[in-house]
Amino acid sequence: MMNKFIKLDIEQGLQYLKIGIMNALADIESGEKEIILGDYIPFSLVVKCATERGWESEDFDTNGWEVDCWYTMRLPNTETKVTIYSCLWEGQETAIRIDETD
Repeated sequence: MMNKFIKLDIEQGLQYLKIGIMNALADIESGEKEIILGDYIPFSLVVKCATERGWESEDFDTNGWEVDCWYTMRLPNTETKVTIYSCLWEGQETAIRIDETD
């Protein structure tokens, strides 16, 4: 069983992290081209937050070497594609960027 203070610390930390991620997603929606969130930002939490904001899933890919991954989503009510990229183990930082290849 986890100590109640440790549990509270983790819950509060995740709340602050989610606020930061949501602010980054809002900046992307407002026209920012790329935001590098840095190391140790959970890829799955970024995707969860984007989904909560109405971003729609397009594609998911990994390279298998260092478990780098790319998740393409579309901003709500637009054709703008965004890539969330990270590494599920060690490697590249978690980041979000507008996909300008179209």
